[in-house]
Amino acid sequence: MVRILYGVCGVGAGHYMRSKILISELIKKHEVFILAGLAAYDYFKKDFKNVHWIEGLEFAFKDNKVLSLRTILKNIKKISKKNYHLLKNIKIKIDKFDPEIVISDFEPFSIYYAKENQIKSIGFDNEHYLIEGNFNFPGKYKINYFKTKFIINFYKTDETVITIFPNQKLKKESKSIAVRPLIRKELLNAKSKNSNKILVYTSIIKNKNILEILKKSNQEFIIFGSEEEKSENNIIFKKFSETDFNKELINCKAVICTGGMNLISEAIYLGRPMLVIPIRNHFEQILNALYVRTNKYGEFYEELTESNLLYFLNNLEKYKTIKFLPGNKEALNIIIELLKRGKK
Repeated sequence: MVRILYGVCGVGAGHYMRSKILISELIKKHEVFILAGLAAYDYFKKDFKNVHWIEGLEFAFKDNKVLSLRTILKNIKKISKKNYHLLKNIKIKIDKFDPEIVISDFEPFSIYYAKENQIKSIGFDNEHYLIEGNFNFPGKYKINYFKTKFIINFYKTDETVITIFPNQKLKKESKSIAVRPLIRKELLNAKSKNSNKILVYTSIIKNKNILEILKKSNQEFIIFGSEEEKSENNIIFKKFSETDFNKELINCKAVICTGGMNLISEAIYLGRPMLVIPIRNHFEQILNALYVRTNKYGEFYEELTESNLLYFLNNLEKYKTIKFLPGNKEALNIIIELLKRGKK
């Protein structure tokens, strides 16, 4: 048995949904102290006992765009006497737990704790593909790339396990370990009832222009992430419920999203065509969208218009579908092997 401090980034559902798959297996044989903030904390509290809150870093968005200065200011505001005491108290709890290994899904405090206490750290995320992956991208995204690379370099761990899409590769000189995407058990071997709804999971519900474009379509859309549940013409707005989301994802005929890895992986696994509209200046989502378009799983548009929505909806049959082997067992075996190697 190993005592594991597991830190999970609270921004982006993919982090905590992916980590839950691993944690659910690890707690069968190991002690796990879960550190999470924002939505991740509430998500884990439903299923796990040893879950502890930490104030997470956040992005500032407007009109489907990352605002760099506002993001900096938003996180600077978190530097307060109250948060100092919260961190001090959480450190006392972690010290009492006395972790032997730290695993971090892009959560900074757990990595910091590992370095300060000379504990072996394992990074388990997809972000490190952005600095370790073998890929190309248009030059117009270079500034976004360098900003992202600068940030990721602060998340260094002793070992790094990176989830990658099918057919992606790491650089030859990379010492990291690549694994296929993890798929939630509710979706494994799921049987579709083939509804005509198009699932929308993105921040575009705050973009009135995009909503107006969807309303002009003759298709039925179901949007997850709304603050209230309602219907407007051909659009159903729903609060996020993992059970409802899984049902609609399994049965929908297409997906519209901003470009998070987890949902793209699940859509590919289920054979659902995707229309990806990345959050502007968000290089990870841009790269994921380029992957979708290059591999013919769907379309990538920086802006949604009536014409490109219509093109996507009229060509759903042309997009490629594959059934890849999920990386669930592979990732667990790799983590277990790294745990066996022991601490520093």
